[in-house]
Order: sequence, then structure tokens, then C-alpha cells
Amino acid sequence: MSETPTEPTAALKERAGVVNALVDGAQTVLVRHPTLDPGTIADRFVCYPAYSHQKPDRYQPRYEDYYHRASTKPDGGVPIRAVAEVCEEFTVSSDDLEALARHYVYSPDGLRDKYDPDGELRVLLLRVAELESPRLVEERGEYRGCRAWIELADEVDVEPAAASPVVDDVAFAERRAAIRNALE
Repeated sequence: MSETPTEPTAALKERAGVVNALVDGAQTVLVRHPTLDPGTIADRFVCYPAYSHQKPDRYQPRYEDYYHRASTKPDGGVPIRAVAEVCEEFTVSSDDLEALARHYVYSPDGLRDKYDPDGELRVLLLRVAELESPRLVEERGEYRGCRAWIELADEVDVEPAAASPVVDDVAFAERRAAIRNALE
């Protein structure tokens, strides 16, 4: 009996502290620079935590623990704990970051430090679900480097259907409305 190869899994590399905040439900949006994500963004992807280039001073003081909890990569591999679905996308200027600050763990100035403050930014409203069976993935050479999107190897079997939303439907609808209102 031959096995049918699985499709590669789309993964977004994001700072480990931010991934943890997404999985905990503390963060609902991702702020991205268009040059990191040119063109179309995958509708559904796994969150791949990156442990390099994290800076504690980018976090809002109440969320600094996310940096400290994720400052060192686990020895056994990179933990894949969640799948995210892009529910909506907005284009904003860095002036809009204060209005969105309650929806992410970085400070507005931390995001400005990370991205060009003069250009437009993409804000992705995410519906995040925690995987029932998290996976430790070997950090391969092709996953390294300064790029946002990677495709995980065939043997990484992630089942999005076996995931539970980290924020319930009512709370998610409230957050979506608050984000839309903040950007009007």
C-alpha cells in the first residue's frame, strides 16, 4: 500500500512571545509590514515561533512576561501549537497603532521600531485555534533566515480540524467589532 504524500503546511514565522500571546488569546491581530508578506497571505497557516531577534523593550509592560517565557528555544524542536485563520485584513498607518494597542502585546513604539513608521502596515485579524496534539518540529536549514513564510516538510502532519478556538465566538465577535471601530 503506497502512502499519499501530504501537502506542505503553510507556516508563518513570528516571534515566540507573540505566538504564545496568540495561543493564550491575549492577542487577536498581527501587524505586518507589506514587504514581509508581499501579495496574498495564506488564509490558514500554523504559527511557527521564532526565537531570534526578540526584544523585551518592544512589549507593553503588562505583557513583558511573554518575552521572558519565550526567550529560549526548546531543545527538542520548535513547538507547533496553533493554527490561525485570517478573518479580515486592514491597511493602516503607524498612527493607527495606538487605537489597536489592546489587541496585541507589543507597544505601538515597539511595532514602529520593528517596522518602518512611515509606510503602510497590514493588520491581520486572526481566529486562532490551539491544536489538540501539538507537534515539535525539527528546525531545518530551509526554515531559518529572515523570512516570514515557510512550508513545513511533508512529515509534519497538522490537523486543523482537531483544534479548539482560543477565544469563544462571542468574545471573538466583540474583538472584531472593537478592531473595526478603532480603525474607522
